[in-house]
Amino acid sequence: MWNKLQRWFKAGSSARQLLSDEQMDSWSRNGFLVLKGFFTPQDINVFEDEVAQLIQERAQAAGEVVIDVLDGPLTGKRIKLRDAPQEAIDHTHKINDLYLVSDNCRSLNLHHRLVAVLNDVLGAVPVVVNSLSFTKGSQQPHHFDTYYMPPPVEGRMVVSSICLEKQTLEAGPLSYYPGSHLIPPYRFSHGGLAAVNDELPDARRYIQAQLAERGLTPDIFVGDIGDVFIWHGQLYHGGSAIADHNRTRRTLVTHYWASEDLPIWRQVKLNTGGAYLSRDHQPIPQ
Repeated sequence: MWNKLQRWFKAGSSARQLLSDEQMDSWSRNGFLVLKGFFTPQDINVFEDEVAQLIQERAQAAGEVVIDVLDGPLTGKRIKLRDAPQEAIDHTHKINDLYLVSDNCRSLNLHHRLVAVLNDVLGAVPVVVNSLSFTKGSQQPHHFDTYYMPPPVEGRMVVSSICLEKQTLEAGPLSYYPGSHLIPPYRFSHGGLAAVNDELPDARRYIQAQLAERGLTPDIFVGDIGDVFIWHGQLYHGGSAIADHNRTRRTLVTHYWASEDLPIWRQVKLNTGGAYLSRDHQPIPQ
């Protein structure tokens, strides 16, 4: 089944919209694409201004939006943005699912030209299923996104990362293994791709052996404002260590599934050609 899906994924959409043969070939071999200068600084700044205002006026304006705190005294806490103390804002955090409330967020991650690219690599209409707004690098260990949000149909997920500023090496850039999307995925004890925490050491040993056998080595992406990095849902990636915590790496990361794999009633269609998943905000653990 996985090999069949890989062949389908390589083939892309039968009605290709934007990408060249060379870009599709690179996608098939490497599992990622870099779109330089895809958005203008003006496109980016509208969203950036909205996020800055939302954070500043969070007690009144943030509604049900939640954040995850990634370092500092509140590491590992998920809290509503409206309740977030300044120490959570000052440390590394991610804002979850602004796509649910922000037209400016959707104007980026469901921009008509980006939808066309995503349609080419996914072979279907893309549906936003979550978005993550980062101020700093995540420093997350290498992983597959399917560990945490496997799509309804294996192989049918793509991810975009939009650079909201010029990035630097010191800010903990994205690290990834080109070609790792072709590794047959590790299957946990339930038979699927969703991580079982106690089994992750075995999964990592399997992946390390596969990387060595295939001679795959990590690379990093240091983008400029408006650049977009797109990766296959099975690309092995993570966040590099932050060398200078005064440096930011503001990005908008979005995960997409295929429209035909989801119930129509759960999708909000846009005139850009894409859609987003209608759902509640992430729950706060009790």
